[in-house]
Amino acid sequence: MIKKVFLIIFIFFIFSYFSLALPYNFNRELFLNLRIPRFIGIIITGFSLSTAGMMIQLITKNPLADPFIIGTSGGAMLAIIICDIIGFKTYGFVYFFLISLFSITATFLAYRISMFSSLSSNILLSGIAINSFILSIIVFLIIFSRDASINFFHLGFGSFSYLSYDTVMYSVLIFSFLFFLSFFMIKYLIPISFDEEKAQTLGINVNRLKFILFILVSLITSVSVSISGMIGFVGLMIPHITRKLFKNENFKFLFVINSFLGSIFLLVSDVISKSFFYPVEIPPGVITSIIGSIFFLILVIKRENL
Repeated sequence: MIKKVFLIIFIFFIFSYFSLALPYNFNRELFLNLRIPRFIGIIITGFSLSTAGMMIQLITKNPLADPFIIGTSGGAMLAIIICDIIGFKTYGFVYFFLISLFSITATFLAYRISMFSSLSSNILLSGIAINSFILSIIVFLIIFSRDASINFFHLGFGSFSYLSYDTVMYSVLIFSFLFFLSFFMIKYLIPISFDEEKAQTLGINVNRLKFILFILVSLITSVSVSISGMIGFVGLMIPHITRKLFKNENFKFLFVINSFLGSIFLLVSDVISKSFFYPVEIPPGVITSIIGSIFFLILVIKRENL
C-alpha cells in the first residue's frame, strides 16, 4: 500500500511539472498570471469532481452515478449562462450562491423523480432527463446572446483558460471547508450506503442525512463548474479506480486518495489537451468525456453480465 501511495505522489508531481511547463515558451508574467492559477484550478476541480462522485455513488448505492450524469453539473452550468446574460460575472459569494442553488435544485429534481421507482438505476434515467431539459434551456438562451454562446462553447466541455487568482483562491477556501465537512460526514455516510434500515437502528435520520449529503455534493460540484465549466465522468471513473487500487482499506484513507487521483487524472488530461494537438488546445473535458464514455460502457456491460 505504501508503494502505491508513493507512486501516486510521484505521478502527481511529474504531471504537475508538465502541466505548468507546457507549452515550452516560458514567460515569467505568463507563468505567474496564467499557468499557476490554471494549475490550482485543475487541482481543485479534480479534487471536487472525484469527491462528489464518490459521495453520490455511496448515497444512491449506484456505481454508475456521477454529478455530470445526474444533472448536478448541468444545473450549475445553467446558472452560469443566466449570470452571463444578465451581466453578473463577478466571482464572489452571491455568484457562487446562485450556481449552488441551481445545482441543488437539479440534483433534488433528479432524486425525487427517481424515488417513483425502487431501482437504483432510476437516478441515472431521471438525471439524463433533467440534463436534456437543462441543455434545451441553455440552447434557447444562447440563441439570443452572443456572449453567452461564446461562454457556453468555452465552458461546455471544460476550460481552465483565463482563470484569475481571485477566482481560484476563493474556490480553494470554499472547497477546503466543504471537503473537511464531507470528511467529517463519512462516519454517517458509510452506514446508509450499506443498509439504511440498520442505519436507522443506530439512531441516524436517513432522510435528513441524505438531504444534507445531496446539498454537500451539489456545493462541491458547483465549485468545479464555477472554475472550469462542465467536465464529465471524472466523478464516475475515479472512485472505481480508487477502490480497485486500494481494496479493503480504511474509508477515510480512500476518500483522501480518491481526491488526489481525481486531480492526477485532470492533470493528465490537461497535458494531453495542450501537447498532443499543439498549437491547437483541446478542452480537457473532451479528453475526459472520450475516456469516461468508454469507461461507462464497460461498467454497464459488466453489470449486465453479472
